Amino acid sequence: MRKMTARVSGSIFQCCVPLASMVDRLEVISIFNFTSTTHTEVCNITLKDGISIENLKSDFITDLIVIGNEGRNYTCLTKGNISDEISRFIGRFDLKLEYPIIFDGNTCQFGVIGSPEELNNILKTAREIGWGFEILSLQKYNPLDLNAFSKLTKKQKEILLQAYDNGYFDHPRKINAEQLARKIGIHKTTLLDHLHKAERQLIRNIIGEKKINRF
Repeated sequence: MRKMTARVSGSIFQCCVPLASMVDRLEVISIFNFTSTTHTEVCNITLKDGISIENLKSDFITDLIVIGNEGRNYTCLTKGNISDEISRFIGRFDLKLEYPIIFDGNTCQFGVIGSPEELNNILKTAREIGWGFEILSLQKYNPLDLNAFSKLTKKQKEILLQAYDNGYFDHPRKINAEQLARKIGIHKTTLLDHLHKAERQLIRNIIGEKKINRF
């Protein structure tokens, strides 16, 4: 497996034009739901001077809940709709994204994980439909290298990796909680308890690092 970090620009951002005029930077740090039509995620948002967080409501962000705030910087749970162009692109690939996904001006920077063939197909398709696509880095991928991962318990790591490998975090999911619990050999309630604690720890670690990096 390889991790490709890329920067994208072009017509993909037409749906975000109103948003780009109000924010200096938007970082998606965790996606809870990502389909061909809608998205739900936790974001770090830095507003432009004079803009209120309530002004961000649009087709791209239809619902927004503030989790934390410090000056112009907000951590929010957001929900919204996906443009037809992005929807068609998502429909062609089983994307495994790595966070953060950074919207800055008229560009988007993100990491995507896959085989060399899968990454090459993503690159080829993006360029065919007219997106500016710049590869920033390409490296071997090992989820155990993530610093936040080391803070989980042994059991949380095992279950989180099982969930990842079996497609529990894919969008749409390839396996549900009951099926995954049966495959691992534990009760569904136990599985969800470990997953929720692991997700909370990872999100806490990410948000904590972002707050430290602001100073």
